[in-house]
Amino acid sequence: MYMELAIGQYHRLGYITIWERVCPPLKGIGYAMLIINFYVLSYYNTIIAWSIHYFFASFNAVVPWTYCKNSWNTDNCYSLHDKESLNFTHNASCSSADEYFERRMLRSHLSPNINQLGSLQWELVGCSMLVFLLIYLSIFKGVRTAGKAIWFTALVPYFVLVILLLRSLTLDGIFEGLKYYVAPTFQSLKEYGVWQAAAVQIFFSLGPGFGVLLSYASFTDSHDKVAHTALIASLVNCSTSLLYGTVVFAGLGYLSFRLKSDVRQFTESNMGLVFVVYPEILTSIRGAPVFSMLFFIMLITLGLDSVFAGAESVYTAIADEFPIFARRPRLSRALVVLIPFLASFSTLTYGGKNIVHFMDFFGTSPSIMFVVLCELIATAWLYGMDRFSNDVQTMTGQKPNIYWRITCRYIAPIILCVLYVCSFIQFDKHEFDSFGDAKTVVRVSIAGWTMSTISALPIPIYAIWWYLTRREKTLSQQTTKTVVTERIDEQQSFI
Repeated sequence: MYMELAIGQYHRLGYITIWERVCPPLKGIGYAMLIINFYVLSYYNTIIAWSIHYFFASFNAVVPWTYCKNSWNTDNCYSLHDKESLNFTHNASCSSADEYFERRMLRSHLSPNINQLGSLQWELVGCSMLVFLLIYLSIFKGVRTAGKAIWFTALVPYFVLVILLLRSLTLDGIFEGLKYYVAPTFQSLKEYGVWQAAAVQIFFSLGPGFGVLLSYASFTDSHDKVAHTALIASLVNCSTSLLYGTVVFAGLGYLSFRLKSDVRQFTESNMGLVFVVYPEILTSIRGAPVFSMLFFIMLITLGLDSVFAGAESVYTAIADEFPIFARRPRLSRALVVLIPFLASFSTLTYGGKNIVHFMDFFGTSPSIMFVVLCELIATAWLYGMDRFSNDVQTMTGQKPNIYWRITCRYIAPIILCVLYVCSFIQFDKHEFDSFGDAKTVVRVSIAGWTMSTISALPIPIYAIWWYLTRREKTLSQQTTKTVVTERIDEQQSFI
């Protein structure tokens, strides 16, 4: 984060063009970032659309996932508010919130596997259109409107988190959840998946590797204290994550107390933690519709906060690289929003949850680590740590201290290299067993690694192209020089 803020603030260009100044052979880093951003905009907005669906569904006296007596429920449904249904064995049944998520909103039961996605869900298409409209309204005038929007989307979650935290602390059984949250499990450190999840999460929350920091830093004051910005942003981000975790795990402790079960079973779900478990907790709180609306407003603003920056950085990068794109900025920004919306249609089908999971796993995880690794090599090694330090001194009046220099040059590249190599060695196909039979899982794995490779390919391809074209120019210049020299010799001989 420190490195991206520094080079973005010094060179003041979009994340494609900037690499011509830093390391021309590795300009493909910018194109790789562009592809990754396109992947993210194509599926991440669908998750925000789910939150919008839940937000509107909360406008009821009783939120619709409270009870089981609905047209979408099965006979195996149980509810926290129905003593008879609680007699079910929970392992063999589904909660009312789970069935609302799977059978009412997603209707995933109508898609037997990833090969049969089913029809578009127009209700979710409408929610997705609203998301993309909000994105466009926030960026159509550039960083000024995006900046104003981010003031709102960045502050609202804190207001909601404090309200939910105060309410959660009044519930029974919360200490079991908080104990599980803060008690370390050192055995988990042996699992590669934990380290990969941590790396990808920090990339998502802080923004390195996506080009967002490079683009936004190019608009800041050229004398801004980069180290202070990086440290403050990192501390605020981690503190917010801890606060959010406290709210969620306090609620999980309460839910396990009500169901007389282990907290661990509620943490094993993926997206279900946000769209199943916590909504189920909220149904037990007096004023559930209000708290539910607040919770999903928080999720919507958190999501929009990320995609505003991503969409604007895409426009900045393309406009800097291709000036013709900047002649009609509002139309160009509309295209930046429209193309991912059209690409997201597969995530809005009955089997859309599988597509979201597929793109979330392969769209960012391996490739983002490779991109950031190349960034570090390009800046700290090829551009040179001394030149980088001099640039920082020009802006801030002092060179990076020994911590930044050692981290950017040695520690971070080693960690990222190990993580990237392990992403191939430790890959587990069973992650996608729910997608269908064994053949389908193999096909999904091949398609996923192909998609991940596509986002990384611009880096080696551009480097090879740059080398070949430079070599041709050098040969051409040498040939021209030889011809000119011969002509001069001939003229001198003639004279």
